[in-house]
Amino acid sequence: MDTVGRPLSHKVILAVLVLGLAAFVLYFVLFINPAQVVDILSKTNLAYYAGAFAAYSLYALFSSFVWRNLLSSLSVKISARKALLFTWVGLFFEATVPQLGWSGEVSKTYMLTKDSSADAGKTGASVVGQKIFNMTITVVAMALGLGLVLISYSLPFVVTFLISLVLGLSILTLVLVYYISIKPSATKTLLGWAIKIICFFRKKWNPQSFRVKSERLLGTFHVGIQQLRDTPKELVKPIIYSVASFVFEVSVTFITFIALGYPVPVDKVLIVFTLTGTLQTVGVTFFGFPELIMSVSFTALGIPAALSVSVTLLTRVVSLWFRLVVSYAALQWAGIKIMRKR
Repeated sequence: MDTVGRPLSHKVILAVLVLGLAAFVLYFVLFINPAQVVDILSKTNLAYYAGAFAAYSLYALFSSFVWRNLLSSLSVKISARKALLFTWVGLFFEATVPQLGWSGEVSKTYMLTKDSSADAGKTGASVVGQKIFNMTITVVAMALGLGLVLISYSLPFVVTFLISLVLGLSILTLVLVYYISIKPSATKTLLGWAIKIICFFRKKWNPQSFRVKSERLLGTFHVGIQQLRDTPKELVKPIIYSVASFVFEVSVTFITFIALGYPVPVDKVLIVFTLTGTLQTVGVTFFGFPELIMSVSFTALGIPAALSVSVTLLTRVVSLWFRLVVSYAALQWAGIKIMRKR
């Protein structure tokens, strides 16, 4: 992984950007009245909207608090400034790398182990623990949003079924991640499968060294996870910080509705926010596709199409473009610091 010295190719990022935006623009042209969108955007209260940028910055800050506290519970020291820097780096890779939702965790682990002598297994345990917190909060928020929507509105069966399906898959994913984290036999089985797949494509490869290093890493990882489980009092603060982080992140959408002068539909925002977040977690990270999903979802839940697009555009300015600017700067700065240490 040489992303520190040489970040993702601009051409790759541009290709992903164009592909996703093409889908969103096609939807915008075919189904939305552009004049209505422009009219809505022109009425945006910029003073309120500025609060969305502050909310997203606080989301990143509290996310770094979660990670730092989990590391502290595992006796891994990291400064608050460095935890925030690497958290922003993780946000960059989450936004730009089409993957199964783990690029942020991998990049944070890589950065910390390269920057210091921190144990990779324990660092991995901290980021997986944080991932489990985030997934749990997301599942609870989606279930709450769906419950409120079903109580207040009469949704088409297809919409209810699709949301319920995503919720069910989210719960299943959470259970699997937790099970694999606490069962060394499960990770050993996955490691064996991975080695077989690699050997199938690389006939002359000797997996012995890779197996030994991986088993050592997984051993310290499971020790770290067990250590977190054995000290539940140490998890109180990270859980509180995780909830605060989620509140600040979802408040970006709430503030956007307020800035547009539209009553905030709490239940619908929870549904759409967690839905798009879940889909991005399973790899739908191409620029433009989250916007498309968000716009269509709001419209399906009864919000006017032009307003749905307006909310989506303003929300993504914060959660994508503002995020990319700050996180790319963090990536460059982190890379420079690590190379200087080397």
